[in-house]
Amino acid sequence: MTSAFCPGHVSCVFQPVDSFDAMSTGSRGIGIRLNKGATATVTPRDDSVVNIRIDGVVETAHITRMVAQILAPGSGFEIDIRNDLPVSQGFGMSAAGATATAICIADMTGQSRADAFAAAHAAEVNGGGGLGDVAAIVAGGDVPVRTVAGMPPFGRVESADIKMERLTLAVIGGELRTDSVLGDPVALKRIREAASTAMDAFLAEPTYDNLFAVSNGFSSESGLESPAIRRGIERLKSRGYHAGMCMLGNSLFTDAPEGEVWALFGRGHVRTYRCSSSRKEIVIRRG
Repeated sequence: MTSAFCPGHVSCVFQPVDSFDAMSTGSRGIGIRLNKGATATVTPRDDSVVNIRIDGVVETAHITRMVAQILAPGSGFEIDIRNDLPVSQGFGMSAAGATATAICIADMTGQSRADAFAAAHAAEVNGGGGLGDVAAIVAGGDVPVRTVAGMPPFGRVESADIKMERLTLAVIGGELRTDSVLGDPVALKRIREAASTAMDAFLAEPTYDNLFAVSNGFSSESGLESPAIRRGIERLKSRGYHAGMCMLGNSLFTDAPEGEVWALFGRGHVRTYRCSSSRKEIVIRRG
């Protein structure tokens, strides 16, 4: 049995980029690497069956299953993933779970961390998950900036000199599936154009305040921002706090305290999670 923890990741801005293969496909963008994430526990089986449980529920989990197929075709595993944050809300839980699983299987089969990261990225890209989460997560740094899409050596990720020691993640609506947005050509064109403007603006002034400003501009100009998200951001800004939309989710990230978020939205109408940005390393345990 092997376990691994992998941090989550919030994309504030993303610009999808298609290429000739999975390793150079991904997204440019700006994000926040979180101190909360996913823990995978993997136990080998004597047959070829792969069973996956996510937060105690048996799931198909095609992205995680794809990781197992890439790294150990024909091998069986019991895979248990525990998430600190909800899935399909823009917190990078799919990527965190896939990466944690990949690290476990690579460790068991004598493969490298680079092999594990490549498998997780390929599974995310080919399975309709996030395009840049794995690259951002494995790069380290509190605020990873994906200047070139894809996994290294094709992609490039830099670290902005920003820390977010107090963050509240606020879920104000139902799940939003990444593939439902990225599969729309009209939406993709609008997203790419808005992201190009946002990236240029942030790289010219990579500051805490400007991170939120370009995030707000991107969510508005891309058309991804729902009326509820827009109202939520405006409410928090009216109280003197920063806030932005988590890509892709019906959720916000803000520097407002959890109690302030409850007061503004009503405790029964919002789910909140206290966290921070993080340089926390991926941790593996063998048992």
